[in-house]
Amino acid sequence: MAKMYPENLAEYHPTESERVIYEALRSQLPDTFEVFYSVQWSVWNNGTLQKSEADFIVTSPDYGYLCLEVKGGTGIRIKDNVWYVSDYQHGERKLKESPYDQAEKSMYYFKTRYSEVYNANYSGIFSAGVAFPFYSINENLSNRNRESTIDCNDLNNLYPKIKKIFREWAGKSYGHRYYQKEQHRAFVELIRKNIAVAAAAGSLVELKERQLAVINRVQDNYIYFLNNIRQFYIRGGAGTGKTWIAMKMAKEESASHPNQVLFVCASPTLAKKAKTYIKSSVDVLDIRTLFSQISADISQYEQPFYQGISSGILPNCKKYAAIFVDEAQDFTEEWAIVIRSLLQDPVESRLGVFYDDVQVLREDSFGDGFAISTPPFLLRENIRNTQNIYSWAAETTNLGTDVIANPVEGPTPITEILDNCYQLTYRLETLLKEYLEDEHLPNSSLVILVENVDSFLSLYPKGIAKWLFVREFRGFKKEVLVSSVEAFKGLESNMVIYIHSEATLQNVNYIAYTRAKYYLIELIMKG
Repeated sequence: MAKMYPENLAEYHPTESERVIYEALRSQLPDTFEVFYSVQWSVWNNGTLQKSEADFIVTSPDYGYLCLEVKGGTGIRIKDNVWYVSDYQHGERKLKESPYDQAEKSMYYFKTRYSEVYNANYSGIFSAGVAFPFYSINENLSNRNRESTIDCNDLNNLYPKIKKIFREWAGKSYGHRYYQKEQHRAFVELIRKNIAVAAAAGSLVELKERQLAVINRVQDNYIYFLNNIRQFYIRGGAGTGKTWIAMKMAKEESASHPNQVLFVCASPTLAKKAKTYIKSSVDVLDIRTLFSQISADISQYEQPFYQGISSGILPNCKKYAAIFVDEAQDFTEEWAIVIRSLLQDPVESRLGVFYDDVQVLREDSFGDGFAISTPPFLLRENIRNTQNIYSWAAETTNLGTDVIANPVEGPTPITEILDNCYQLTYRLETLLKEYLEDEHLPNSSLVILVENVDSFLSLYPKGIAKWLFVREFRGFKKEVLVSSVEAFKGLESNMVIYIHSEATLQNVNYIAYTRAKYYLIELIMKG
């Protein structure tokens, strides 16, 4: 069977004709074939961005690739060079262009794109065709040979038909081409990259919204299930939705206890994001801000492991009917004891603690400080990262391997090893130009993660080329956000460029990798 992208077509709400072709390709093509569904692409034409799509791209290491357009309905006709598709339910509708022309535009786009990206001619067979799965075609509908057409009579004999299409497009060179395996892998990765870039630019918004609708129902059921459990742990790997559940719970609890609910985390950046989402009578604080409100002296907070606050809490500090702690793995045991002491009632007040024991940056942990006796409830399904990013992150670090990956496909992350800062500068300039300028990604879709923000910014006080590196994104087109891995915990970005040394611990790498939703580039500095 062919390898299909996505593995679960139902997530994308395909038409019935697309579903039939998908299943036929999957079941009849050999496992050397890789088939991509709904690959979007765009070009600039006279200053206007024009978007198009290939219904299927069928790739083979033995032949090349085929862009396949699919038309359903009950029949098709041409009048005065205008194409019409008919069906019983909606009658007849006019097409914008010939489906053969549409397939060929996709074919030529990816051939040209390959040459632009790799500075080399594509040596495989590039071909285009149209599939009509529900009726028979008894004539040539275009200037292409009948071999470029798949109809209902071909569905049970699809593999030989696909090979005939490749042969038709190859012409006299069929059997005389040398298609390198490396070139085929490069082409497949180009398709993956195209999918990821389109996703980061918003093409998968509808799919993600449908996924989130399902996830929201699941999370709401989770919240309902825990409604009568006053104090609990929720443990989950990166991207499993811990922060969203914590924020929802805080928001819901504030309806019955206004101004008596606390959402607390270690990161000021995450606290800012949570405050934007919750927008209700909830105290959303990072731990340092909280300590400054409940203690007369927080000078010891600057120590690596803060000590002493439990004996210095102000006598009239605010107490809460409900507290929700996010990214609790960042908390020491003493911090946990302090948080618990802020409950109005040690038994009846709600306390929800959300954590991932993989994403640990401290040598110690909260231990038994929260004094919750029940074992944690477990979240297992990753909803943030593409399947390739999360699977790659888990395999590379051997962490978070019990998490179920997202069904949305994407490209394999790229790792490059650099010798010095000159190479780093060149790669950053190239990457920023490629994605922000050539691919037209919004600069808000990208973040650079580094080990030390001060050191990185000192290398580039004026940025690189036209881009300025900033600690906090303010919405200007030339800004590129730079953050430490620790400060970006609990957050995400469509694309991540992660710069670090060879000595970086794997748990830090795991955190950095899993911040990327669609595309991840890792730059490792030697020495």
